[in-house]
Amino acid sequence: MKKNYLIIIVFLFALFVVSCKNSGDFKTHETGLEYKIIAENPDSVMPQIGDILVLKLKYTRENDSILFDTKEIQTSFRMKMDEPSHSGGCIEDAFGMMHVGDSAIFKINAKDFFEQTKERETPDFIKPDEKLIFYIKLIKIFNYKEWKVEREKMLIANEEQEMDLLKGYLQRTSTKVEPTESGLYFVSNVEGKGKQPKKGDNVSVHYTGAFISGKPFSSSYELNEPMKFRLGINEVIEGWDQGIALMKEGGSATLIIPSKLAYKDVEQGPIPPYSTLVFEIELLSVTSY
Repeated sequence: MKKNYLIIIVFLFALFVVSCKNSGDFKTHETGLEYKIIAENPDSVMPQIGDILVLKLKYTRENDSILFDTKEIQTSFRMKMDEPSHSGGCIEDAFGMMHVGDSAIFKINAKDFFEQTKERETPDFIKPDEKLIFYIKLIKIFNYKEWKVEREKMLIANEEQEMDLLKGYLQRTSTKVEPTESGLYFVSNVEGKGKQPKKGDNVSVHYTGAFISGKPFSSSYELNEPMKFRLGINEVIEGWDQGIALMKEGGSATLIIPSKLAYKDVEQGPIPPYSTLVFEIELLSVTSY
């Protein structure tokens, strides 16, 4: 009996050691957030609710496939410091732990991040109970007044320049199509042979998104996972709903989308206000209810 008891103790101890090793030295914050500090500047400032944070940020799935990485964009990435969006450890908790100059890694529940923080459905290819791995460096903090002054300057510049930039892009790329009544430029590259989607249909697409400078900012091909959504119910930007409705299953098209059909005057992650966006879309499938 004693021998068996000793074996159990040894086994449990070995299991504990392996578990600690596999945890990768992550600690658990009082909020429930798992974290690992890479670099810390304890004498620097920390964000307050309402501050605008300038960040380097990447997040991946547990298998290391990248979902988003600010390294791929030229514009600075900014997020507002809000109240915690959910319990159990959220990205706002992560920001609240950091000083300017800090770098850290955090683990956040995928379902909570997408549905509570981003307020969108969890992508089909992500398991709701899996953890997303966030790599964050806090570069700078603006208080709201400073941010508002800078943003107003940027808005004026972008609003005045957008149409000139779009005109230059159309000339540079020899785009001859006329815009739709809404202002969307639709260029059919491959005519599909399948079903044309209608409002409420489930569609699956591969896409690459770029600024009119040519710099890409997002691609489903890199994830090897198509994007799936219901057409015409505001799950995506208006330019997508309009453009994909003109396509047929199996086809591909270029959508040139002015900001009024995208994010308008709102800074959306890597996308500055008044940005015309260019998407290469491949319509893979259409499923009607």
